[in-house]
Amino acid sequence: MRFCDLLTTIILWSSTVLADLYSDSGELMNHVLSDYDKRVRPYSDTGKPVIIDMTIVLAILTELRENQQVASVVLSHVQKWTDPKLAWNPKEFNNQRQLIIPESFIWVPKLFVYNSMDTKYMLTDNRHDVRVDYTGRVKMNIPQYVTCICRISIELFPFDTQFCAIAQASPLLNTDEMDVNATQPPKDSYFAGNAEWAAIDVSVRHMKFMEDGEYRAEVSLGLGSLLAMTVLLDIVAGAMPKSNSIPLLGYYIIAVIVLCAIAVCISMGFLALSRQFIQTEKLPSAFAYRLLWMQPNKKRMDFWETTEYLDGYEIDIPKFPDLLAIYTSLQEIVHAQQAFRKKLEKQQVQRAVEKEWNRLFSRFDYFFLFLFQSLNILILLFFLRNAWLPTPSLPDDFAV
Repeated sequence: MRFCDLLTTIILWSSTVLADLYSDSGELMNHVLSDYDKRVRPYSDTGKPVIIDMTIVLAILTELRENQQVASVVLSHVQKWTDPKLAWNPKEFNNQRQLIIPESFIWVPKLFVYNSMDTKYMLTDNRHDVRVDYTGRVKMNIPQYVTCICRISIELFPFDTQFCAIAQASPLLNTDEMDVNATQPPKDSYFAGNAEWAAIDVSVRHMKFMEDGEYRAEVSLGLGSLLAMTVLLDIVAGAMPKSNSIPLLGYYIIAVIVLCAIAVCISMGFLALSRQFIQTEKLPSAFAYRLLWMQPNKKRMDFWETTEYLDGYEIDIPKFPDLLAIYTSLQEIVHAQQAFRKKLEKQQVQRAVEKEWNRLFSRFDYFFLFLFQSLNILILLFFLRNAWLPTPSLPDDFAV
């Protein structure tokens, strides 16, 4: 009887603890999501980008169709980021330090596989959860079935090695709003091939693509105008009677087509020059500013102090194992902080260089915009002047 009483007490006590835990989790979730808006990305009010730490933990090759150059992979990648609006004080909630929240309740990075022919998520929205700790750190595991394009190289067939990439990117956010920090897979990751192919290595790389924005829009506008005038010329040629001479409207359309073609060539040249100057990571010279009647941006860039105050001193390495372990950990932290600092400073310099060169080339844009609009107006006036000419008289040599 005592055993039954003890078992009943343990069951009742466990049920009470679980009920209290669920109750605390519910109150914590209501507290965290009370004023939360999942439509707004983290750090949007401060202008800082959201840093997404991404890695891959599972990849299984299911099929590789060599003729179609298509690979099918089951993969699972982990994304981690910090959302300060999801932080809480554990002391106010029974020292609860983690919380499981449905993915549909919070902001998540929108990334897509842009070289994919078909992407299927293995979890639906109502079954997809994220883990949040009290600092606002969010962890999400995304399992997918991806069918992507894989360029096959047959030079060394049948002893060939193929490289297939699964590329992910944000459809809208740039690096000033969201930046992805790719990390190598952890040691306990699982990668496997199929019966025909073996998975040798899986690596994760981080690549950035520079947006050309304004210049690309100008090139697109010029090409669109060129195409429109070409279609208009074809319509005029089809509506006019057959003749050995070109009508006045035909001359006008040809002149506009030539003008649009020159404008597109100049825009593409400016695009190539701007990208080349930006990649040099050097600010424009003083002569370039004077040539365009511009003043350099005098906004100061904040750099951390890089004083190496320990270079002239000898550091005694601890002899005790515990102190040596602490010393090694501190050294790793210092090196990581220095690497992170240099990365931030390099990004700051790159943004400043890109901004200054864009300022200079925007002045060229305004100049050539004025020039080509003036030429376009002159061509239009030359064309319209014939509307006010007097009616020509009958030629003397006119004959039927």
